[in-house]
Amino acid sequence: MTKDELIAWAKDPRRQDTLPFGLYEEPYQKGIVGAALVVRGVLYFKGGYTREVRRTLVQCYDSYLAAITEYEKASAKEGGIEVPTAGPMRWFYEEGAKPVAFDKTPGFPHLAKDLPSESILVSSTTSADHKLAAGFYEFSVFCLEDWQAAMGTRGLDVMVFTVPRRFLQISPGTFEKLFAEFAAAVPTVHGHAGYGVNVPPMGRRPNEASEYFWGRLYGPGIDVGDPMRTGLRDLVEKIKTVDWLVALNADLVQRAGGADSLMLPPDWYRKTTLDDGGLIIQAGIDPVAGVALGKGVPPAPPSAYVLLNHALHAIVADKINSLQSGTASSTAPLLNTSVASEAWLQRFNVPADELNEYWVELHKTPKFPPGG
Repeated sequence: MTKDELIAWAKDPRRQDTLPFGLYEEPYQKGIVGAALVVRGVLYFKGGYTREVRRTLVQCYDSYLAAITEYEKASAKEGGIEVPTAGPMRWFYEEGAKPVAFDKTPGFPHLAKDLPSESILVSSTTSADHKLAAGFYEFSVFCLEDWQAAMGTRGLDVMVFTVPRRFLQISPGTFEKLFAEFAAAVPTVHGHAGYGVNVPPMGRRPNEASEYFWGRLYGPGIDVGDPMRTGLRDLVEKIKTVDWLVALNADLVQRAGGADSLMLPPDWYRKTTLDDGGLIIQAGIDPVAGVALGKGVPPAPPSAYVLLNHALHAIVADKINSLQSGTASSTAPLLNTSVASEAWLQRFNVPADELNEYWVELHKTPKFPPGG
């Protein structure tokens, strides 16, 4: 892309919350979306090879499609434009196959039903306007084969779903409801939700620098790294990060010290039960990327996340190989080393003598409504 094209992109209001493909990787640049800022839910679970769990994943998928279709209609009405007659999804991706237009394939429900348990289930459905681009909506699944899952050393299965940031304003409470319903529906081990970045299913590496750029620009509340990356799926007794929403099974709750030990004031934290002994914790009314400190100063971490990280410190991972890879010619900053990636994992860690400052800042943030 030329300099003028990049400037035009930045000034186009229709391109809000997007970056062009390969922005920091000149050999890969294209005039399509390479990164989209979203609200993302990620759930790690077991048993994705079984018929029961796969049927449940299809139910989650159907609920997700219904929710985003209703949002698109509500958003159109609010904007005074014609209400769309179809949902926003445009492309379906299946492991080992070329992308297919959404309206030309039976898609994920058919794949989840017909694929045998001894085959890996990997697919994405997105709203991208080009098969090589990223979109604001994505529903992706990674499920191990039965024989791999039986080994017990190959990591967890993953479900990912995303919406635009504006979804939280137009459809208040819907995303939180979806996250809780999905977490209860599958055999969840852990999960989290908050701000993240969608990149193309077929073009992650050339756009990882854009993902990390947004994390540095807006703050540590932006999740970075492919949720399906092996090093993250391997986390069974630890979680990658705290976030706006955090789901924990009973074992992880106990490893964190037990539900009663989590001293999280209900004015700013909402705790709800998950299955038998698990928890879903919501840190604040809305997700937060960071706290602005002024021009040229990196945003501070959100106080609600710092204090939740402190409460769950025993189960938050501090070791990983890397969170990103980049391309062979990458020169922009990336989390492609263990040192950089582990520093990111520990971004909410603060010295004990500074915690009181974050409690003070927490009291300046909006409270949950009484009985809400």
